[in-house]
Amino acid sequence: MALNTEIATLLSKKCTAFEHKISAMKIKQLARLAWATALLYVSASCFVLAGILGALLTNEKGIRHMGPQTVLFLGVVFILFALGLLIVYGVRTISIRKIQHEHNPYMGDEA
Repeated sequence: MALNTEIATLLSKKCTAFEHKISAMKIKQLARLAWATALLYVSASCFVLAGILGALLTNEKGIRHMGPQTVLFLGVVFILFALGLLIVYGVRTISIRKIQHEHNPYMGDEA
């Protein structure tokens, strides 16, 4: 987790106002990444649970109950949210880097 290390480096010393702003933006990015990761784990769990329920709830005539399909649907919804968060994460990472790049020539003046 390079982002976590970068935040720790920014916060390990006295920050300028700009560094404080950037570290706050990066902490929000880290939260988005953590949520996306958690949702991907939850969706994978839903898929596994749906498979188990599908195997257990199929009766002798091969008719399945709606439980497994509902859990599969939830897994797909969680994947969709996780992918959305990862898209937002990627776009905002670029904008944060752009802000850092634009501010870089002035870093020596504020110290």
